[in-house]
Amino acid sequence: MIHTLGVGDHEAQAHPVMSTISRKLFFLTASLQVLVLAITLGLLERSQARQWEEHLHTQAQAFARLATPELLRFFRGTFPPSQQPPPGELRELLAFNQDLVQFSLHAPSGRLLYASPLLWEQAAFVVDDLLAVDPGVRLQQPRVSVKPLELADGERFVDLIHPAFGPTGEHVLSVRYLISYAGTRSLQAATRADYLRIALIAVLTSLVLAALMARWVSRPVRQLTAGARALARGESPQRLQLRGRDEIGALARAFNDMATSLADKHRELVEKNAALAAANQDLRQMQDSLVRAEKLAAIGQLAAGVSHEIDNPVGIILGYAELLREEFPAGDPRREDVEVIIRECQRCRRITGGLLGFARSQPSRLERLDLNGLAAETQGSLSVQKLFREIAWTTCLAPEPLLVAGDADKLKQVLINLLLNAAQALGGQGEIRLELRRAGDYAEILVGDNGPGIAPADLERVFEPFYSTKERGQGTGLGLAVCRKLVEEHGGQVSTSGAADGGALFRVLLPLAGEEKYFDIGDDNSIA
Repeated sequence: MIHTLGVGDHEAQAHPVMSTISRKLFFLTASLQVLVLAITLGLLERSQARQWEEHLHTQAQAFARLATPELLRFFRGTFPPSQQPPPGELRELLAFNQDLVQFSLHAPSGRLLYASPLLWEQAAFVVDDLLAVDPGVRLQQPRVSVKPLELADGERFVDLIHPAFGPTGEHVLSVRYLISYAGTRSLQAATRADYLRIALIAVLTSLVLAALMARWVSRPVRQLTAGARALARGESPQRLQLRGRDEIGALARAFNDMATSLADKHRELVEKNAALAAANQDLRQMQDSLVRAEKLAAIGQLAAGVSHEIDNPVGIILGYAELLREEFPAGDPRREDVEVIIRECQRCRRITGGLLGFARSQPSRLERLDLNGLAAETQGSLSVQKLFREIAWTTCLAPEPLLVAGDADKLKQVLINLLLNAAQALGGQGEIRLELRRAGDYAEILVGDNGPGIAPADLERVFEPFYSTKERGQGTGLGLAVCRKLVEEHGGQVSTSGAADGGALFRVLLPLAGEEKYFDIGDDNSIA
């Protein structure tokens, strides 16, 4: 069931600790605002300081234009000794510029004519230090010259030289004014204090605005976080009451749509889970039936495997026993014993001859072997048996060795089963063709006969377990199934088709062995 998650619920869930995004947003916004304010006020303060200095220079030049003619009027051709105070009226004139520290009169050649004492009693410096600063060629220039000076103790002054001209326009002398930056520094300090007060107020205001903005942004984010965590805990989907038209409002609407969709999906999953539970119960019942059937099949396969392992040596014993019987004449008591052996072997073969180890899962011992030699050996062991005495063999081995990686016993079993199947189809009389050749990357074994052949409908079924085209009692239908299983274990395939002369033709393909190293072969190609 979908219910509404109000602001108070979200606040209760997210209130103990301020969200990380809120802190980040607050510090980022506040830091950015403080940085912008600091840069702005710093630039304003520097600009204001330059304006005060320019104002000082302009004021100094205006004062020099006003005071220079008056100085010439008081010093008409006579110059009192240096450090002698100027007349009272002159001092009143000079008092208009409270930053004036000293003035001096110089000839155009640079010779000092008069130097006043300190006019600013609060100055903590020596007049000789200022007079020691050589104005150089500036005294000889017929124009106003302004140059800032800075003493070793950090005091700054304006060194202003104003030329004075006679009635005929000649350059008669130059007046040097030394004006202190003290007044300007006071104004700059006052301006800086005002800027600091403004900066403090602006920073406090910025922090408050940053906190409000962080809260305004983080509050809906906390609601979204609480809703997402509720979904993660598996609780019922929760709807958010965020009515904004911005990106957060769009995100809230998307979240509500997701919650609704999850509720629908949850109901569908509950219904499907119930259906799956019922299907699982049916599968369990089927599994129990399959397990029981598999157990029965395993028992049957075990019996077939044991029967197959017994069948081959019994057949060989039977063959040699038949040969031995031919050596004893009738009436010889030993012949009767051999016939007993033959009868018992025949009875054993009737019991076990058709049962093969279809489900045997013994591990294969891979080794490099030549199929030509294996086929020749198998043919030699079978040709002496009674079933093969009247069989005409046509054998065509490959001109080069056909090396495969396989288990000799299992591959020999495949050949024996195919050849026995052909001999039984011929009824002991006919022709069997055994051909081995190379087919690309595979070794090809062909076993054919000129017997009655296999019906087209039975070409695929002959490899099914317990399916046999032989008469009742002559086989169990496992021989060809075992052949397919063993061939596929070696990475090959087996198939059957009709022969050109009307019989059956079985084709076996086995992958040729490359230069791989094997653990269980000879020392010349082993990694052991």
